[in-house]
Amino acid sequence: MPRPLPRLLSGVETLLRFFDLGSVSRWVFFAALIGVAAGLAGVGFEWMLHRSKDFLLQHPLHLSGEGLGVLDHRVWLVLAIPTLGGLVCGVLTQRFAPEAEGHGTDNVVRAFHRLRGKVRGRVIFLKALTSAITIGTGGSAGQEGPVAQVGSGVGSSLADALKLSHRDRRIFLLSGASAGIGAMFCSPLGGALFMPEVLYRKAEFEGEAIIPCIIASIIAYTTYTQITGVDQSVPIDPELLASLTFDPRHLAIYLVLAVACTLLGWVWVRTFYGVHGLFQRMSAVPPVLRPALGGLLLGLTAIAITPIAGDQGVFFGGYGLMLAAIRGSLTVQVLLVLVFAKILATSFSISSGGSGGVFAPSLAIGAVLGALVGEGAQALFPALGVNPASFALVGMGGFFAGVAKVPVAAVIMVCEMTGSYALLAPLMLVSVLHMMLSKRWSLYEAQVSGLVQSPAHAGDFVVDVLADMKVSDIIEGTREPHCVHHFMTLRRVLDYVADAKESYFPVVDDDDHLVGIFSLTDLRRIYRENVVEDMVIVRDFMIEGVITATMDDDLHVVLRRLTKHSINTIPIVEGEGGERRVIALLERNEIGRAYDRRLAELRADDAG
Repeated sequence: MPRPLPRLLSGVETLLRFFDLGSVSRWVFFAALIGVAAGLAGVGFEWMLHRSKDFLLQHPLHLSGEGLGVLDHRVWLVLAIPTLGGLVCGVLTQRFAPEAEGHGTDNVVRAFHRLRGKVRGRVIFLKALTSAITIGTGGSAGQEGPVAQVGSGVGSSLADALKLSHRDRRIFLLSGASAGIGAMFCSPLGGALFMPEVLYRKAEFEGEAIIPCIIASIIAYTTYTQITGVDQSVPIDPELLASLTFDPRHLAIYLVLAVACTLLGWVWVRTFYGVHGLFQRMSAVPPVLRPALGGLLLGLTAIAITPIAGDQGVFFGGYGLMLAAIRGSLTVQVLLVLVFAKILATSFSISSGGSGGVFAPSLAIGAVLGALVGEGAQALFPALGVNPASFALVGMGGFFAGVAKVPVAAVIMVCEMTGSYALLAPLMLVSVLHMMLSKRWSLYEAQVSGLVQSPAHAGDFVVDVLADMKVSDIIEGTREPHCVHHFMTLRRVLDYVADAKESYFPVVDDDDHLVGIFSLTDLRRIYRENVVEDMVIVRDFMIEGVITATMDDDLHVVLRRLTKHSINTIPIVEGEGGERRVIALLERNEIGRAYDRRLAELRADDAG
């Protein structure tokens, strides 16, 4: 980045601080800047996708959708093109940036928790290129992961240019990823909430990042829609949209859909990572060739289902499959074939080392499953007037909410993508139930259980708890100090400490004022010298610069002193200067026990 730009950005930051806009508000300018950059990146990525799909697969095979339609003399290209695409993708990722392989969202989550929000600048272009190649050659992958990683790279690079802290880089990372998703999926609010929510398996958000993510997502969405003219990623006919309504009589069927989402979600996650593990164990196949093998298996899958699925298939992200499921143009037999074929095709495309996202394929799988449940309910209960299109749309959001652990973002994104809020109630129901029933698995391995388990928040909760506790709160549980007079001889000291349980001994003068301290380690050091026990006194081996604490110090400060000076016990004193008197000795373990007790009390209060 040119040098004048960081100076300009730093000047803007100084101006915002001058007006005292607050710790979050001062990032408004930078979030907007990230939004513009991510929106433009989304436009560029969309252009690359369209060109690659048309040039690499659709034109050579004369395809108009996601399926082959019929098998003819060009069937060999169905095997060759995805294989060559996988080979190119493998060469690029293994040679330049291995983190660009797989589904990008997981890499963003990992960068937040484990890598201090750091994304290498080369990933911005390389992830877009490899994903365009994977999807363009027929890969069953979506744009969510790539655009999230591209956007996160923009945010991380900006933070590095400004020389910001790790904490701020993480916020920029999430802002960029949310901006990219909000733009390409035409879902400004859903995109803004997706990244702060997808970090954790529990229903938690990265609260500090929500406002910057909202601003970045809105600006990116505006930039993207103004340039492309697209404002809805899953366009539904107005007549069909009007028919999507919630009938309370169908509540039990939606409960069945939630259970079906849970079962198929388990199959989807296990298959995805089972295939990944299988490719990892192929020691005879170099990593650079594995995406090519995945492309070959994708082509075989597409050929195998063509006699049944016809024009519908498993290529690309699955938007055609979503629309077909919502419009009710697929038979039950075709739906059954496609739901499992899409799982296999996506696993072959991404788990082998290809590059792409799992968001769109998951929505497609959920839409097909919802249509299946809707068609079944319509056949079994014709009097209820079941509309399979409603169940297809609810299946989209409900399925992804559980496998990705994003119940809030998934509901909002599906509503924004389709332009329908009529099914908000069943969407929330299925999403929440699916998440509750699927706590033991997730599509994103880099997720952590909650804020406490995130390395990004290591120490935050210890500081919050200990900073509110004073030494005086726990002093009653500490041992009384065994003070030693500074003129006591070594012989008497040895007799004195023989029966003591402490390891540290404060040294006092005639007025009981603290003048030093020694430990058993200091005594052991004396034995290396030739000394006379009656000639050596405590003042000869004590440490004069004593690290102390007072009753009013908070435990976080005390713990920092212990850690900084590599000691395990600290004297608690009253008075100042040379007239300090020792009240007690506080051990590091006692602070740990106080922390555990306080946490237990807080949890008990929450449970109550």
